[in-house]
Amino acid sequence: MGGKTDLERVVAYVSPELKQELEEWAQTDERSVSWLVAKLIDKSLQERRKQRSASEVVNMR
Repeated sequence: MGGKTDLERVVAYVSPELKQELEEWAQTDERSVSWLVAKLIDKSLQERRKQRSASEVVNMR
């Protein structure tokens, strides 16, 4: 842990309740909160790209 990485850091402020829920989820999955949040962001961006692509196809008609 704490090794060099070529990944960028993103900082977010969340409520104590949300932080607690993320910590519990990460612990259940035996992952770090950082890993979990990165995966959630990735999944959300993939979905956004799909929606934008579908929207572009509709607008081309």
